[in-house]
Amino acid sequence: MTLIFDRMLYSIKHQTTYEFEEIPQSVIQKLHLSPISNATQKVIDWNIKIEGANLEFKSKDYHGNTIHLCKYDLISDGITISCSGIVQVENTFGVVGTDDGNLPIILFSRPTALTAPGKRIKILCSKMGKLKRKGSSDDITLLHELSFIIRKKIQYVKGKTNIRTTAEQALELGEGVCQDHVHVFLSATRLLGFYSRYVSGYLMISDNIIQEASHAWAEVYLDGLGWVGFDISNGISPDDKYIKLATGFDYNDVIPLSGVRQGSGSERLLTNIVITEQ
Repeated sequence: MTLIFDRMLYSIKHQTTYEFEEIPQSVIQKLHLSPISNATQKVIDWNIKIEGANLEFKSKDYHGNTIHLCKYDLISDGITISCSGIVQVENTFGVVGTDDGNLPIILFSRPTALTAPGKRIKILCSKMGKLKRKGSSDDITLLHELSFIIRKKIQYVKGKTNIRTTAEQALELGEGVCQDHVHVFLSATRLLGFYSRYVSGYLMISDNIIQEASHAWAEVYLDGLGWVGFDISNGISPDDKYIKLATGFDYNDVIPLSGVRQGSGSERLLTNIVITEQ
């Protein structure tokens, strides 16, 4: 049984606009922009409105995330995707609960292209592994300590990495964003024998209701607790300020907006996220 200590109700508005320098021949976009309903989060209402393109398909991926596909209408000079709704979140201090997916749990111990451990991550894990084998630290404490070390080794700096930066590259650079923190954490925890996954979503920041990007954290599956969250960038376990969008093996499984465009000219991407308490 999951203990609930508090709950919050949020209004979320997420708008993304693509402005094309030249009208493209075709554009297909895949959306991971529908919050998850589970034991700790309930989607009260959610709507997606698209200008300059048409929703063609809605389904679930193998992680259980809701995905939409939209196709460019061939006449507009841009695409605007507006998502809005109400989501209720319960504070369980990071404990999500038992497995909620259709995939064998063992798959979450395998490295991906973005989380494959290199020399630096293996060195990072060596001390943690010794503590784990000796039993001198329980799993929760060990994972929080790992999170602290990663945050210390990778300073939060925007613009130094991109969506193709691997965990090993981010650790070598020593700078990055929440996505990089999570990838290093996933790489290390899997190397240590844990099952772990990437989580994308929103973070309600009390002094900044208008944001330019979503957030990312990790979850580790622990016996007796199930999935437990760790926000490496902020050094805490997610509470009722975190709204979950999607989960996956790494960032590639949860990209909010991804697609293929045919045509010449560049494009400009603008994102605006507004989160308010109800």
